[in-house]
Amino acid sequence: MSTTKTLVIQAPPLDARRRWLRAWTVAALAGGGLLPVFAQNSVKIGVIAPFNTPPGDGLLNAARMAAEDINAAGGIGGRKLELMIANDEYKPDGAANAYKKLALSDKVVAVVGTASSGAALAVIDQMLRYRVPFVSTGAATLQLSERVSQDYGRHKYWFRVMHTTQEMAGALSDFAVRCLLKEKGYRRAAILAENAVWAKGLLPALKQNLEQAGVQIVADEGFDVDTKDFKPLLSKIMRTDPQYIIDLSSHVDGAIYVKQWGELQGPPMFGVNASGASTRFWKDTEGRAVSHMNLMTGSQRVALTPKTIPWYDRYVTRYKVSPDYTSGYTYDALFLLKQAIEKGGSEPDKLVAAMEASDHVGVVARWAFEKNHNARFGPGFRAIGVNQWRPDGERSVVWPPEVRTEPLALPPWKQ
Repeated sequence: MSTTKTLVIQAPPLDARRRWLRAWTVAALAGGGLLPVFAQNSVKIGVIAPFNTPPGDGLLNAARMAAEDINAAGGIGGRKLELMIANDEYKPDGAANAYKKLALSDKVVAVVGTASSGAALAVIDQMLRYRVPFVSTGAATLQLSERVSQDYGRHKYWFRVMHTTQEMAGALSDFAVRCLLKEKGYRRAAILAENAVWAKGLLPALKQNLEQAGVQIVADEGFDVDTKDFKPLLSKIMRTDPQYIIDLSSHVDGAIYVKQWGELQGPPMFGVNASGASTRFWKDTEGRAVSHMNLMTGSQRVALTPKTIPWYDRYVTRYKVSPDYTSGYTYDALFLLKQAIEKGGSEPDKLVAAMEASDHVGVVARWAFEKNHNARFGPGFRAIGVNQWRPDGERSVVWPPEVRTEPLALPPWKQ
């Protein structure tokens, strides 16, 4: 014979039931992906950077500045933005491990950063598994956006708030052809480039553009990222009698070879020098960077948007150094994520859809995305110019003509 017991539950008071119902509703909606962000005390976003490097410092400085500005204005949907920071040590394995920790342990809703194409590619491999959206703010290789084009369903969680190798090749070519060739008559170029994914992706288009315009490449030298003494390479290049050198470096501290170039009194040099984006570069080269020219991607005090100069001045006041190339991109990326999360929530697919619909004027560009999740480039969106170090340790904009503040100057030893 079985005995049936009846369990009687006494209903709680009305006020307690209402509180319980509200809590249950929020939890249920959060579980369904509708309100996951707003049911938490904070919104966690991961930041990956190579610590103690100029691009890494610039990335972290800008991320902290953006978080403070966002929180001062009410946060994300009324919740505090909390940054979870990880060091990738400029290594693919370090980046992959950093992303996994942020996704699994820290439970971030998105990740921004990396200052290396190799690191970003390693993160994407992990993103396929964990589906935490990743916004590159320091990686230029086209391999990233090509993955979105080739397999959108798996790679759609990646976005680039940054320039590409193709855009840099175009900007370098434009300056070399329209300024150095047509205005100065320079037809003999040399290349000094680090052996890295982004540089290898940039060089074919650059060489093709120069050769088609009638520029002869008289030397093409690569170097490993652990190189410290560049004088043998520079001397070898100078023996070919180039009229200018194009330098490409990101992983390497470009101040090392630019200082040695100044000591050897080489021909004019311009290019993509990640270290040269910061005002600390002048001190690091002991002033031998005079006349060196660099692509300008938000690291110069020029009105790229109405927000650029006020933001630039605040950055310099706070950090006592100018923004790096990663800084404006990272700052704008966090505001893009803020708007996307508030619009679509933090469930990955809805966050992606909201990011794809972005149209935001940031501190270095107006941001909208192509189908491959590269940011739109050209008039009205983004531009890349060239600046040059002056003898007083300041920089002038020398290209393009519509924003030029001073004409190009030859190195003092060439005048």
